[in-house]
Amino acid sequence: MERLAIMGGTYDPIHEGHLRIADAVQRQLEFDRVLFLPALNPPHKQYRHRFASPEDRLAMVRLAVAPYPYFMASSLEYERGGLSYTYDLVRLLQDRRPDADLALIIGEDSLEQLGTWYRAEDLLRLVRFVVAARPGYRPREGIHLLERQFGSWVRDRVVYADVPETAVSSTEIRDRVRRGLPIRGMVPAAVERYIAEKGLYRWPAEAAEDDGAETGAAGQKKRE
Repeated sequence: MERLAIMGGTYDPIHEGHLRIADAVQRQLEFDRVLFLPALNPPHKQYRHRFASPEDRLAMVRLAVAPYPYFMASSLEYERGGLSYTYDLVRLLQDRRPDADLALIIGEDSLEQLGTWYRAEDLLRLVRFVVAARPGYRPREGIHLLERQFGSWVRDRVVYADVPETAVSSTEIRDRVRRGLPIRGMVPAAVERYIAEKGLYRWPAEAAEDDGAETGAAGQKKRE
């Protein structure tokens, strides 16, 4: 049985922090593959001129994961079209990979919000959740909230992985590109070249106020 971890996000752009988190999860929990699942319609689409298109974001993810034999990029949400709940995407993945053991990688903050997700209880029964946590840190509040809402069985559906702390963020990368500052080392070289060749994130300075929300490196896509 293939053990598959799913890492969703906006990836605008994907950066080294995303890759380090996925690599740490894969190595610690011995997943066969990590599936990167870019969101089709990010929550900040009303500011679309400041961000990359869905096609560019998917292309950057494919470039970033190419050197890793155990990473894959997926266009599943693009194929489905429209706004998708995580539950629906998991069911679709299970239909396509009926023999796979699926898990979802989320961040510490997403664990506390998990009970508000669409069909959260059903989702917990379908897949395990891997919480990407700071080394030695085990957030308790999120588990307590889930136990109060659904019962003690949920504790067995959540596992933890120690991931390296990283200061890099997609917001900072976009801002640095806009201001003409280097991003070397923050993103894979192939992604850096793609951003430059496509002229991404070079919106006017006066448009650089609040970007709107974005997901963290290991966070839940804001479908809920």
